[in-house]
Amino acid sequence: MTCYVGLNLLSVILPFIFSFHPRIYFTKQWRFVFPAIGITAFVYLSWDILVTAHGHWSFNPTYAGDAVFLGLPLGEVLFFFCIPYACLFVYHLFRMFFRERILPIPLFVFWVLAGAFLLAGFLNLNRGYTLLAFFSCAAFLVFTLKLKPALLQSSHTWEYFLFSFVAFLIVNGILTGLPVVLYNPKAILGYRVITIPVEDFFYNFSFLGFNLLLYRLIAKDR
Repeated sequence: MTCYVGLNLLSVILPFIFSFHPRIYFTKQWRFVFPAIGITAFVYLSWDILVTAHGHWSFNPTYAGDAVFLGLPLGEVLFFFCIPYACLFVYHLFRMFFRERILPIPLFVFWVLAGAFLLAGFLNLNRGYTLLAFFSCAAFLVFTLKLKPALLQSSHTWEYFLFSFVAFLIVNGILTGLPVVLYNPKAILGYRVITIPVEDFFYNFSFLGFNLLLYRLIAKDR
């Protein structure tokens, strides 16, 4: 087992085990969770395969292994399933144990933010990863504003993102610190938080955001 595979399994093992807990019973949500994860994974894996082939990033075989599927190591493929499962499990806990509050954030703020992400993308047309990271954030906000705007005003949504980003700092800190993932300096801005490229924060926001949006759309508020 490679380090990358092990990191994914460590991230998902406890959420998976506690999914069967009689008080939590997250398994009831699987019929909504798995389609949401699967659809999002298909889009982001396609993105990953294309940009890996174009050299936006690569993988260190010392930690990711030599075996690849369409250019991606097994750990990279597992990432798109294990991480969102763990985060949606925690989101389920937030909904179970914490009262939801409607945050007084006007929706036009998110429209402005989506526009800012689009502008940032256009200003970085020569940096492939930066461009796509900003555009993906804009896409998430626009889709959410059109399909389920109340999600952006829910305290549970931002609790989900807060938890996800704390976990992200740990997991991605390991991935970029060893490093498991190697970034082409021509594809990124070059700014990092410790060892993590700033683009990863926007990528993570849109990726986990789309998982949440699809989960809630498929569940129809159940």
